[in-house]
Amino acid sequence: MMRWAAAALAAFSWQCSACMFATGGLAVTGDASVARGRAAAGVIATPARTIAEAMQRYDAARPLIDAELGRDVAADFRRRLFDDAERPNLPGPENYAPADWAESVASIMKLDLEAVDQLVAGTPAPLRRTLGLHEFFVPSRVDRTWQLVAIYVPPSAMAQRAPLAIVLHGNPQTEAQLLGPPVLRRLADRTGTILVAPYGRGIYDYAEPAATDVYDLLGTVQDAFAADRGRTYLTGYSMGGFSVFKIGPRGGYRWSAVMCISGAILNSGVRPVSIAWKDMRLYVVTGAHDDSIPAEYGEQTAAYLAGLGLAVSFYEEPKGTHALRTLAPSLERAWDDMHASLTRAENVPVARAGFALPGAAPGAVAKP
Repeated sequence: MMRWAAAALAAFSWQCSACMFATGGLAVTGDASVARGRAAAGVIATPARTIAEAMQRYDAARPLIDAELGRDVAADFRRRLFDDAERPNLPGPENYAPADWAESVASIMKLDLEAVDQLVAGTPAPLRRTLGLHEFFVPSRVDRTWQLVAIYVPPSAMAQRAPLAIVLHGNPQTEAQLLGPPVLRRLADRTGTILVAPYGRGIYDYAEPAATDVYDLLGTVQDAFAADRGRTYLTGYSMGGFSVFKIGPRGGYRWSAVMCISGAILNSGVRPVSIAWKDMRLYVVTGAHDDSIPAEYGEQTAAYLAGLGLAVSFYEEPKGTHALRTLAPSLERAWDDMHASLTRAENVPVARAGFALPGAAPGAVAKP
């Protein structure tokens, strides 16, 4: 009976969400019945200060959170909290600046704690242009579950009609693990770009219904943040770098440009891309020493798409690996070019005779 009541409550809350977004109220719920349900479950509404405290509150509210997130994502998020508890005790990855590692650990934890506070309270934060890095929820019209999304708003985006980038994460990786490290946020600071990273339910390659959730999210944040629709970008890293070619074409020219980082286009994606994006600007970034997604994948992607007549720019970081931070110099150039509407055909490799695009993306390869 409790499970049925929680599911019904979540469904009613979703129906009210569009109105609440428009009025600047709570993003999904906020009615007294939710508060009474939380109180009955012994849930405290004050923010959790530690991961251990967050775990306790999360477990106490689990039946209701299962209805909010869906049972599979709720279980996945509980494992995420366990990783958060372990991460501060781990040494930083090789060649990771200690200050950057400390910032990454703290930012990932901050985002996940914010998510727990909202889930436990049953009152997601208002989706509005809030300075800095924060976790939000957006309701899915597919099944009315709450979808996790990390959003970064740089200082210069607060007083202008800002550009917007939807950023797709790798595998295994979460939206918090993508925006928690400073590398992408530093790019956003350069151009005043709002970064929006959807979790996509943790579904591989943003397969349905995650792809539909991404496009619903795009429309929602464009409206909520009054973003510049003429400067709206689709970017993906690792698995997300493959996913931009899978889910991107359905959006056509809702995207101003597309960036693939440490990914590639598959054979199956060539036809949709060539039809939907005849005039799209495409930016491909790879590391010369990537041992997860070979640099040849990026080279072949750029060369093949350029051969189709598309506007392509290619950037290979000489010392870069699969770790996003090692690609920073080339990423900066690609990011700046994308925002300046520049393409550099002279950097695109010449297609070699006999080369073939990959037939499938590798499995779990994302690295911190």
